[in-house]
Amino acid sequence: MNDKATQIIEAAIDLFAKEGFWNTPTSRIAKHASVATGTLFNYFESKDVLIDAVYRQLKQEWMGHMMTGYPENGTLKERVEHVWFRFIDWGVRFPVRYSLLMQLKLSDLVSKEVQQSQEAEMAFAYDMIVQGIADGVLVDVAPDYLGRIFYAQLEAAVHYATENNLTDMPLNRHIGQGFDVFWKGVTQ
Repeated sequence: MNDKATQIIEAAIDLFAKEGFWNTPTSRIAKHASVATGTLFNYFESKDVLIDAVYRQLKQEWMGHMMTGYPENGTLKERVEHVWFRFIDWGVRFPVRYSLLMQLKLSDLVSKEVQQSQEAEMAFAYDMIVQGIADGVLVDVAPDYLGRIFYAQLEAAVHYATENNLTDMPLNRHIGQGFDVFWKGVTQ
């Protein structure tokens, strides 16, 4: 991605987080990015395309952070724990970006095509759950349901940590305790 497109995406992230998607016209995004409105449309043919680009950007940042140091050959517990810690770490480090990603995920603004392509990147997590169930490590429930439990507890952990301004040791304790509670609840 070139510099102007990056400027526009960053401006959109900033304004969407502050003002919301619906309250932010493309003219204000262009001005905030220090480009002409026509320049914005040279890179993103519509606001919908820009929203997709913002979602992709945030999702790539999140995935990149989460997968850094991922123990590909680790035990199931080590791999799940890694995802747990890195997910929460990104949410706490980048609360505005995290919040915007969650809002976009829940909205109907992101195109189905982009949602599906981004979901494909998370296929490893589904496969991990399926294998954990097959190996008898995880409780035998529908993998989709177990994935939703995992995700809901991650979101709760990020929300609690940011709401209570947890850092350093209290944050690490919170993340560790949350993982222990989760792991005990989903293993046999």
